[in-house]
Amino acid sequence: MKKPLSLSLFLIILLFSTVKAQFKPIAEGPAFKEPEEGFAKVLQLKNGNTMFLDISLKEGIAVHMYNPAHHETAITQVDPSYGKISRGGNIKGAFEINGDVVLMVSSLDSRVPTLYRIIIDGKTGMLKDDTKIAELGKVNLFQGYSMAFGGVPMPDFFVRKDPNSDNYAIVLFNTFESDRSKRIEIVSYGASNKEVSRAYYASPDEKYKYLQYIDMAVIGSEKVCVLAYGYNKRNDGDSELILANLDKGAKAVSYTELGFSQDLSVYQGVARYSPATKSVILSVVVKQKGSKNEYSSVITFINPFEKKINKFGGISPSDRINAFASSKKGFRGLPQNIFVNQDGTFTVIYEEMEIITRTRYGVNVSSSSNSSTTLGDLAVVNYSKTGEPINDFIIRKSHVLNNTLLDPFYHSVREGSAQELQGGNQFKSFAYLDGISKSFILFNDTERNNEKQEQGSVVSIQGVSDCDGFYYGLTGANAVPKRDYVFGNAAGKRDHNLGLFSISDYDRKNNVYVTLELSKESGKKEVKVVWLQPQ
Repeated sequence: MKKPLSLSLFLIILLFSTVKAQFKPIAEGPAFKEPEEGFAKVLQLKNGNTMFLDISLKEGIAVHMYNPAHHETAITQVDPSYGKISRGGNIKGAFEINGDVVLMVSSLDSRVPTLYRIIIDGKTGMLKDDTKIAELGKVNLFQGYSMAFGGVPMPDFFVRKDPNSDNYAIVLFNTFESDRSKRIEIVSYGASNKEVSRAYYASPDEKYKYLQYIDMAVIGSEKVCVLAYGYNKRNDGDSELILANLDKGAKAVSYTELGFSQDLSVYQGVARYSPATKSVILSVVVKQKGSKNEYSSVITFINPFEKKINKFGGISPSDRINAFASSKKGFRGLPQNIFVNQDGTFTVIYEEMEIITRTRYGVNVSSSSNSSTTLGDLAVVNYSKTGEPINDFIIRKSHVLNNTLLDPFYHSVREGSAQELQGGNQFKSFAYLDGISKSFILFNDTERNNEKQEQGSVVSIQGVSDCDGFYYGLTGANAVPKRDYVFGNAAGKRDHNLGLFSISDYDRKNNVYVTLELSKESGKKEVKVVWLQPQ
């Protein structure tokens, strides 16, 4: 006859389970209907409140408010002036400014690209301000044809917030403006959400026919640094990487040609400001001029105050990452994002990406509805403050995003914004967390890959119905880090717990990570906001 567990033994087992858990549950909100379209974001505010935003395409914004004790206090409905988000519209920014939440929403109003700023009260969840703050020229039929078939980028808005202050900026990028000196306009804002500076980013001496926006970094209230690539022909002739500074109160932009390599053609990139070195860290994807499809990545340290490049060189994961890659050709990923860590070191995350575009009548159709994107292995490389490699890790995965055309650096573009909800694809992306004791990678995967991910041949994820949330602690000497369940291993074989990690927020000061959990237990599906503590 088996004896029942004693109370002391039960407590020991419970204690062991609690200590082992890397993400300790703190609280969970009440369940609600899963949002399946539009956009979503969750933010932890400085006043201790948490706000979950369900941004519908047609029905406004549902705001779920939680107090510092993680109790739901209100669900409010915001009906913005833009009415509904048109096709091609997007959430360009979602962040806290001066205790409130600021949403930057782009929409195509009668073919006019328009940017709205929605301010939601950080205490009540009610609408505080709703303003149309920018618009570009009307897109005509000929221009639409040029964008669809001529490779001309759509007129667009770009938004960045300084992660260390309540300052942000927008860039108005008008690709069809005939005056080359007025194609890029920079506007900076302070904590009051009032305009601080505004000026055009002129093409130097108007000698470049094309100006391609790369990225920008907001440095407190001091300056906004915009990086662009000027060229006349993509693979021939004069070209240059240009730094444009909009200083506080300035009425004109100062620009500097940085003397970037004339042998390399710049495509896309990500810029992050490092307070520790007072440098803008820029990682760009480049191609050797004259070559066909040989892309590589370089990293550049730019001093925005002295307006010069301090360091330049190619970057890539180490040989051991290539040795552990799923492909026999080695790791083939390019940078997706840069994270400046609390101690001044920085992390570059590379991701393999393959885009499959279906053809129609023998012609490639480059649209999201005719394409799929496979996101493969991740490589996480940690660098010192000055750019020397410290260590690296590889994480094997394979996620297929159907009807989705992702650009390089999609992860960087999404940072500080919101996640689009589209057919479950929102669950197929990673999150990076710079914790107090260690850093983590989080994403959803099938338990069938628990052993396969270390062996190198993983199951490719098409649907997420049998997936769970996993985390990888980025410590130790092994190239392939161990993983475990974020929400614990579900009891039944058909029970699963997904995390919408791409909308998450981390309060490093209080060591609290908040995300959306989708749990499926005993045939019942429910969604709730959960608060976790990384260990």
